[in-house]
Amino acid sequence: MKKAALLLLLLSLPAFAADEFTLYELLPPETHQFAITYDVTQDREGAALFFNPIRPGSIATKERVIARADGKDLQFEVVSGKEAKASGLVSDKTADDAQFIRVHLPAAVPKGGQTRIRIIKTYTDAPSYSIKDGNLVFERPLGIKRNVVLLPRSWELIGCGSPAIVSTDADGRVRISFLNDRDDQLPVKIVARRLP
Repeated sequence: MKKAALLLLLLSLPAFAADEFTLYELLPPETHQFAITYDVTQDREGAALFFNPIRPGSIATKERVIARADGKDLQFEVVSGKEAKASGLVSDKTADDAQFIRVHLPAAVPKGGQTRIRIIKTYTDAPSYSIKDGNLVFERPLGIKRNVVLLPRSWELIGCGSPAIVSTDADGRVRISFLNDRDDQLPVKIVARRLP
């Protein structure tokens, strides 16, 4: 009976658990930069492309896209919202001047299949990540369901505006894990102080 109940619980969990994950690795706060690793699955039948938005106000650099099945680099380019909408893979409500990373998948997604990719990029975004009153502040709404924010070395967490699991990596960096179970973005605000 207990096994059946556990199986029912597992089957009722949302399917996003294996599909999307983002790691935000905070670089020294004086740089206003954070490295992003975004794992995502394209499962739309026939899709040969995937579009990843570049958040307004952020400057994206060091982009790289790889196929998670074999680790090979995938071709990509930055395109406008207007170009992205023409694909039929993004919302018609997207602004024409929005920016996207357009990823060319290794092949069109087959019926019942999927393509798993990893997008790597570094954002520079002073409004989201800076030092205020001597403390590191990372404040950014997160729309992906599973997110981890990794503090730079020698910083300790002193404030977190949303529920999270806090742990420490082997190298001593603080790891803050979030699960966004909302229908909208999770408002995340992290405050940390430098260790002596």
